[in-house]
This record gives sequence, structure tokens and C-alpha cells, in this order.
Amino acid sequence: VARMTVLSELCIPLVKKHGVFLALKSSKGQEELEEARFAVGVLGGRIERVDTFDLPEDAGERQIVTIEKRSQTPKKYPRKPGTPNKSPLVE
Repeated sequence: VARMTVLSELCIPLVKKHGVFLALKSSKGQEELEEARFAVGVLGGRIERVDTFDLPEDAGERQIVTIEKRSQTPKKYPRKPGTPNKSPLVE
């Protein structure tokens, strides 16, 4: 479990160009998504869609964020362990 900026930096570099990265987020996903939009772009990705659904038995809401990798990630990413948490990629 990580914020979308951190999750993007750790996962997008591992996705092949034109591949897809799916992230499962809680109901706070929309605000995290706005925060992570810059990081996703820097890493070569593009947010394609966000699907929202309710869990059974009133267990809350979740979102599946679909990110397509459009270009190669710069070689300096991902950064050393712990750095994305301490210094996230934000505008």
C-alpha cells in the first residue's frame, strides 16, 4: 500500500512501452491521482481511465486506475529505496 506518486515511480519503470499498469486505490484515489499526474507523465505514463466500484456489504469504494506507458522512463528512475516516499515527484 503506497501513495500513487510512490506506486507510479516503483511500477511504471517496469512496464514495457505501450504496456499497462493497473493500480487499486481506495476512495481517496481521486485526490492521490491529481497529486500523481505529474509523476506519471515524467515516468512516461498517461492515465487512461479510472473505474470506480463499491465493495459488497458496504465495505467501501475502490478505484482501478489504468495507466498506459507511452514512452521510455528516464534511466534515473526508480530512485533509491525510500527516496520516493521522502521526496515524491510532484510539480
